[in-house]
Amino acid sequence: MSLSWNGIRTVADLELRQRIRSKRWIIALIAWFVFIGLITGIIIYSIHYSWAGSGCDPASPYSYCPPPAGPIAFSIITMFVLGMGLVIAPTFTATSINGDRNQSTLATLQATRLSALEIATGKLIAAWLTAGVFLVVALPFAILSMVLGGISAWQVAVCFLVTFILVGIVCAIGLGWSAILSRAAGSTVMTYLSTVVLTVITPLLLLFSFPFIEDTQYTVQVWGVSDQVRDDYIYATNQFWNKNQGEEVDYSQAPDPPIDQCHWTTQRVSETRIDKVWWLILPNPFVIVADASPLPPAAKEDLSEYSDDALSLIRYLVREMAQAPQTERDECLELYNYSPKYFVEYNNDGTRSLSLYNGEKVDLPDSPVKVQPVTARSSIWPWGLGFDLLLGGLFFGIAVRKLTIPYKTLARGTRVA
Repeated sequence: MSLSWNGIRTVADLELRQRIRSKRWIIALIAWFVFIGLITGIIIYSIHYSWAGSGCDPASPYSYCPPPAGPIAFSIITMFVLGMGLVIAPTFTATSINGDRNQSTLATLQATRLSALEIATGKLIAAWLTAGVFLVVALPFAILSMVLGGISAWQVAVCFLVTFILVGIVCAIGLGWSAILSRAAGSTVMTYLSTVVLTVITPLLLLFSFPFIEDTQYTVQVWGVSDQVRDDYIYATNQFWNKNQGEEVDYSQAPDPPIDQCHWTTQRVSETRIDKVWWLILPNPFVIVADASPLPPAAKEDLSEYSDDALSLIRYLVREMAQAPQTERDECLELYNYSPKYFVEYNNDGTRSLSLYNGEKVDLPDSPVKVQPVTARSSIWPWGLGFDLLLGGLFFGIAVRKLTIPYKTLARGTRVA
């Protein structure tokens, strides 16, 4: 089966001319530009409004200063453009073959010296480039997020390149369905259903797989107190509250957590191992783009320091599911949660800070527990993208086979010429 650049260019040029000739093409681009611009404006305004009311004082150690608005704006814009790109991509190929067959224009191409591979490739490239124009129109709004800080040109380029590849995969899937089914409505529905499977069904499949995972028993080293010591401490705390009801409470008289009695113990626990089925979500386009987004070198060793925006949060959650359970646990510091004298605050990066009842900051006692951080030392997105590429390649191969003449068997009512 021959494949030449002239043949591909002929089919692609014919497809592109048919699309551009319609005025609806210009109207669709203008509407897309206005729509993305409106969404971007709302996102940036909302973030700026929220940031302005945060009361951030960089000079004060007790003032909360939010992260740069750039990553948050960019992540939302990227996910929105990816979602919309996956929605519009099927419209370019879902009726590409059966539509031409029903209009008696496909037979004209097949009667020429063009091979089935050249026809399929030309149609795919034309649809892919058409979808790419919509992505290019949205690109300036993603670049605008760089003005807000925290986003590099490299991040924008990588995310949009991966998005462009994923849109091409959906175009290939649509091309395959248009060759398999004779009715345009059926191929359109199946293409959209395939997109829904990749984007919506994959996380649902991961969720529904939990009941089928057998609980695994493993040994955990626990740094804490005995059950008797814990019960005595909770009883003393309850007694303190009972004695101070209806009075001005003197929190300094509250019992201190018995952290001096903490010691190592070994426990057997039974737990559902999500890390055995986490890979089910890898083909999800949003997971692929999120994990492909470049990271600062320091963030790869601890993703908790880089999980403030939507893309990095998705990356963090997926990698946390992929991580094996912790083999050491600290139940000693949890005793502070029962104390009326202390207030424990959980920070965004997973760490904790401790303060007295009067607001005075105090140091948490040292813990011998070594917590395994969630890292990104190796990329996982190539596996998901590789699966999607194989899926797209499978449907493209089906399209080529269905275009090969002479036909062997055609469905009843299929129009050839």
